[in-house]
Amino acid sequence: MDGNFQRQQNSLSQDDSNEQGPYNPDLQANDSVSEAIVGGCIEPGRFAKWREGREWLAVTTDGSVQCTACSDIRDLGPYTQERLHIDSAFINGIKAKSAKKLNDKISRHGKCQSHIKCIEILQRRRETAIEKAVDNSAALWRKHNEKTLKVTENCIRTAYIICQNNLSFKIQPQLVELQQLNGVNLGCMLHSDKAYRNMLMFIGEKMRTQLVDFIKNSSDKFSILIDESTTVSNKPCLIIYIRIPYEGEVCNFFLQLVELQSCTGSAICDILLQSLYTQGISEVMLRTRLIGFATDGAAAMMGRYKGAATLLREKINPNLTVIHCMSHKLELAVHDAVKHITEPKTYERVRVCSFRLGMHARRIGRVFDVRWLSSSCTSVTALWQSYPALVKLFGVLMEDKSRSSVERAKCRGIHGKTTQWLFLVEMALIKDALETLQALSLFLQRRDATAVSASAEVDVALRTLRSMRQADGVNARGLKEELESFHSFKGVNVSQPSDSNHRKAEVFRERLFVSLADNIERRLDDNGIISDATALNPSNWPSDEDERILYGDNKLLTIQKTLAVEAATSTILLKEFHQFKWHGITGDNLRKVLITVSTLPVSTAECERGFSAMNRILTDERNRINVSTLNNLLFISLNEPGVAYFPARRFAEMWVKEGRHAADDAPTGKQKKTTEVRHQGRLFS
Repeated sequence: MDGNFQRQQNSLSQDDSNEQGPYNPDLQANDSVSEAIVGGCIEPGRFAKWREGREWLAVTTDGSVQCTACSDIRDLGPYTQERLHIDSAFINGIKAKSAKKLNDKISRHGKCQSHIKCIEILQRRRETAIEKAVDNSAALWRKHNEKTLKVTENCIRTAYIICQNNLSFKIQPQLVELQQLNGVNLGCMLHSDKAYRNMLMFIGEKMRTQLVDFIKNSSDKFSILIDESTTVSNKPCLIIYIRIPYEGEVCNFFLQLVELQSCTGSAICDILLQSLYTQGISEVMLRTRLIGFATDGAAAMMGRYKGAATLLREKINPNLTVIHCMSHKLELAVHDAVKHITEPKTYERVRVCSFRLGMHARRIGRVFDVRWLSSSCTSVTALWQSYPALVKLFGVLMEDKSRSSVERAKCRGIHGKTTQWLFLVEMALIKDALETLQALSLFLQRRDATAVSASAEVDVALRTLRSMRQADGVNARGLKEELESFHSFKGVNVSQPSDSNHRKAEVFRERLFVSLADNIERRLDDNGIISDATALNPSNWPSDEDERILYGDNKLLTIQKTLAVEAATSTILLKEFHQFKWHGITGDNLRKVLITVSTLPVSTAECERGFSAMNRILTDERNRINVSTLNNLLFISLNEPGVAYFPARRFAEMWVKEGRHAADDAPTGKQKKTTEVRHQGRLFS
């Protein structure tokens, strides 16, 4: 019998119940097990082995086995569910007649849902306590360093204003002196131009890190916009933008400006990838999340064999959507139309008059020879509004005896052309066309322009141009009404038109608007994603209900497949699309597709804005700024939230925590020279 008892004890000593409850060292267990019998049946040493992995077990003073987790919670409160309650036996303590029964009770309790819920609640309390301790520690540190943080914050905000307004670092001492005279405490450190440069570099690097962390932690698809230009220091640079959704709205974030050693497609592709990898955007991330690449039409960018876009497709993703900037394509279409018009004399007249009138009235630029169409429209508008002054100017110049006969003859010829009926009619037609194209160009340059909305704007512009073949636009109609009523335009007598002039005007009208519409349609025609996205625009849906319900289904599935948008199933996606067309309700899967399509850029106007900001910073007087400094200044200038929303205190805390000099530290180095007042200034001081 003693042998059987011994074998039973050995068998029970093998802990075959391996339930591992969540480890929580904060649970208050009775670690010092007394020498008395535990649970009424086992020895303390054996119970200590049972507690391995189950630290919630404890022994009460009377030797009962207790669950400390359930004892601490006692009542689940808001976590109470049906058939879920805490076993009171393990709160008060249990005993058993045999080790096997005690072990079974403990094992069942370890698997009990109420016990597991108690463990989770205690774990959550512990984590909350740690967070509160960290917050309390940070609050105590801020309170202890309040004065230091305040004066450092003032210095950082001053540096931010200098960058925001593209001011030279040399103006910093004057701003510090001004604020100190106004009673602002700026301490006695961080007042030099070098200190302010260091603060701006610090701000730019931290902001860039925050942007890259957001991109890495986000699961949304993104696009890249690039363009190449030359700085005032004659250094070729590549500007890089990231287009990605943020809080439901697609945003263009400036990422980096890098110097190019070569302007070939291969060099541009290599420096782009190197910059992205250096920032922490990995190749895997590019392969899975990069869906669009937008640039202008330069051979180094869009070349079929060695262009940067072609090489990027080979290295990253063969299905990458490459977008040729639609604003540039629109400009190229207008140039094509100008070349196809057989009588360029009207354009030459406009150019000559614009050049001659540049010294008078409104400044008139070059027409049909600028980067953006809006500039051409501005030039023609200036010529139109300054027309009386133009005629009067050349009327005076052609009678000026101090000028040579050749100059007077040129002025007489220009004066005669500008007072002809045909010249005014052709200029009015050009103005009507340019105003229509300007509206389209400005829309394509907007930050919120997407592939879905761009197609509708292009369609409106094409319909407007084609309708002007027969009907007069606003300017042409106004000109004709004024000429019929007063036989003059803006007080200038105009020659009466002949039948030949009427025929020439009609021929010019036909050629102008047909050529513009055909070339724009040809240039902007896209058989890829941009074209398919037209199906997602409600303005393009058929009016017939039976046709509308199935309209665009194939294009939607093509977009979803090409852009690798995660959706439940194609059937559910189409169902949500039908609900969107019928009831205007946007489902989760369709919303993902719409946001992803909106991530595709339609133009690189954002890059042009970046270069404009670069030219405002890197002026002739500041042409020695290196690219790394310019890069951080641009990042702050282009991505800044505005001085009222700039978290200067947060940057001040990071600055001080990294062990940098605070603004109220004891000054080091040479003593600052005092400003001496000139002798005559003492009279007014």
